[in-house]
Amino acid sequence: MGLSFLTVLAKPVHCGKSGGVDHESLVETTAAGSVARRSVPLWRRLLIGRNVRWTLFRLLVLLTVASVGKLHFFPGGNPRYRRILVDGKSMHPTYENGQSLWMHTLEYIGRAPQRGDVVVLGNEGESPFYLKRIIGLPGERIGIRRGQMTVNGNVYENYGHGRIHARLRPLLLAEGQFFVMGDNRPISSGGVVEARKILGKIQ
Repeated sequence: MGLSFLTVLAKPVHCGKSGGVDHESLVETTAAGSVARRSVPLWRRLLIGRNVRWTLFRLLVLLTVASVGKLHFFPGGNPRYRRILVDGKSMHPTYENGQSLWMHTLEYIGRAPQRGDVVVLGNEGESPFYLKRIIGLPGERIGIRRGQMTVNGNVYENYGHGRIHARLRPLLLAEGQFFVMGDNRPISSGGVVEARKILGKIQ
């Protein structure tokens, strides 16, 4: 009395000659005659969810994202980015000693290094590595005059800080050669490097 909702058990359904009861056929019905849903076990809700199709769709999306991420960060099984720790002050004030940077290892696949790029130099799998900025490109004449860099006879002051304590007569860079130097000109050493020594570009 006074209850607007009533739950009753349907009559058991007998099966076979043994007269046993098929307990799986027991259902709960409401006073309106509708069938109430069974509660889903917690382990199933956590692993599968209430809707199997929606769960499969989410798994497909996750697998797709994971595959794309692997191809982006590990193309061909090799990492696209590598962590670099700055050791020294030759790139001050652009980068500080102890600063953590990321090197793009595939930056120069299909394209040549450009003037102004900060690159990591060395031999793959060996240390030490060097952090320098590209100043001169193949086919250009590079020199140091009165403490300043020159490119094809013109003073090049971009990125550099301070005067260079060295002299260099104009030098013609051959194919595949680059002239590099640190931004902290008074203490940084510069020189000519081969393209194969450039391991990647700082992002």
